[in-house]
Amino acid sequence: KAVVSTQSGHYGRGCSSGCTGQSADFVEALFKGMHGGQCVDASQFCGPCHDNAHAHFSAGNSIPCCMDNVIQKGIAAYEYVAEAYGDQVNEWVGLVSDELSADANAKAVEYRDAV
Repeated sequence: KAVVSTQSGHYGRGCSSGCTGQSADFVEALFKGMHGGQCVDASQFCGPCHDNAHAHFSAGNSIPCCMDNVIQKGIAAYEYVAEAYGDQVNEWVGLVSDELSADANAKAVEYRDAV
């Protein structure tokens, strides 16, 4: 595990272990693998972009362990927040929606669906 150094302001073993470089190389290769054909906008991860990414992973390319650890911690954090605070967030969404105009609510739905 990477250790956060409070004195120097950087991660201890994460950088010196080469994790940053491995992760950067992985992401670069993934996006190069995704680009091409009809995948022109990888931010919309569907259709041809999804197919190209699937082919990239099927060719034996895998996520570096250190990057996978970060991803798994992010998923665990999301699940914790959803479990611990999900009802409260949904209540707030309802309260805010009640106060917005129909146009503002429609715009919020548009933004949500775009993500």
